[in-house]
Amino acid sequence: MKTNPIKFLLIEFILLVAIMALIPFIISVDISVLKNGLSEISITEFAQESLIFIAALVFFLKLRTEPESRGLLILICGLFSMMFIREGDFYLDFVYHGFWKVPVLIVLISTLYYSYKNRATIIAPLNQYRNTKTFTYIFIGFLITVVFSRVFGTGSLWVELSGNTDSGFIKTVVQEGLELFGYSLIFIGSVLLHFKKSADQ
Repeated sequence: MKTNPIKFLLIEFILLVAIMALIPFIISVDISVLKNGLSEISITEFAQESLIFIAALVFFLKLRTEPESRGLLILICGLFSMMFIREGDFYLDFVYHGFWKVPVLIVLISTLYYSYKNRATIIAPLNQYRNTKTFTYIFIGFLITVVFSRVFGTGSLWVELSGNTDSGFIKTVVQEGLELFGYSLIFIGSVLLHFKKSADQ
């Protein structure tokens, strides 16, 4: 059954507005109410981990329903899984410091192996997905998370802007907020992709 474009656009709009309003609220609760300084045990961190986990799960579940896109789905699912593991490094450090690299390496090798086995189902699906709105959400969200949040959250920039204020804390707030926004866009793109294979077709 074909998706009603107006209904789909309304869902997108509501999701975007809700998440954009929720991000500052979550950070405010962490800072003002829970006073956790946006530590590894905070609502902000839990939200980041949950969003990227759901995104990885969506692409994993699509492996069964879209065998013609298996190679591409494996690559995306593997990437998001590694991001999820990296976000949970605090808990993995209880094994030993830097232990997160071990499961990431396992996922990386597995992803490369299975995507190579399914290499015939990478390029064509990528050409199909790359011009869709949902894939744009995911792509921009990924760039915000891994590039813009790091660049804009550079410590030296906030030292100059904050003066005598704790620049390290300001940097953390900015960086974690941008990361949460990026993960939110990835989440939106993944969820919309789950309900509609191609938003622009």
